[in-house]
Amino acid sequence: MGEALEVVVADQHTIFVEALSAALVRAGHRIVATTVSRYGMVDSVGRLQPHVCVTGNHFPDGSAVEVIAQLATLSPGTKVVVLTSDGNAETLSQALDAGAAGYVHKSRSLAVLLDVLQRIGTDEVVVEGSFIRPRASDRHAPPQLLRLATYLTHREVECLTLLAEGLDTATMARRLGVSRTTVRSHVQSVLTKLGVHSRLEAASLAIRFGLLDQAEPGRGGTIAARH
Repeated sequence: MGEALEVVVADQHTIFVEALSAALVRAGHRIVATTVSRYGMVDSVGRLQPHVCVTGNHFPDGSAVEVIAQLATLSPGTKVVVLTSDGNAETLSQALDAGAAGYVHKSRSLAVLLDVLQRIGTDEVVVEGSFIRPRASDRHAPPQLLRLATYLTHREVECLTLLAEGLDTATMARRLGVSRTTVRSHVQSVLTKLGVHSRLEAASLAIRFGLLDQAEPGRGGTIAARH
């Protein structure tokens, strides 16, 4: 088992909060607060400064995604993991943009969530689940971004795909059959070409604008320009 974490658990359903809290305690973590409201989540995180806040998105008093940036201000050391049944990729993108360290669909297992809690401790951003891509009409990428994306090589597109899946460096290296150093080099090239500063930003852009849908097998997996 990994490091024991202090956790705030938040969800609009009391029975889910109780069940998840019990499971996390059995796994060796410490629950410092539970709540069924967004206000209660913000208050608990601000007062208790936990390692992690595991939260649903929808509450009677508003969306958790809307206050993730506020949580970062109140407790900079707290990692936020959104645990939701929302399959909308746009919500996922908003959560990542706001600073969420993890985004997990409720269809995934407890073992997956426990793994996510350990992985985010190494500053990885982890996405677990299948999410519905937004309609093409809702995700027109800026022309400049599309132009920059055309410079990605086949291997860089592969790395961007794995970033969008939330994989860490070690897993990417195993999947691609290359060294971690090589993966880091490819990822840095992706960030440079897309004009972003973090893996989070790159993954968010790929998901939000469907960049990976535009990869053309006939062009070695590179992203085609759209005129």
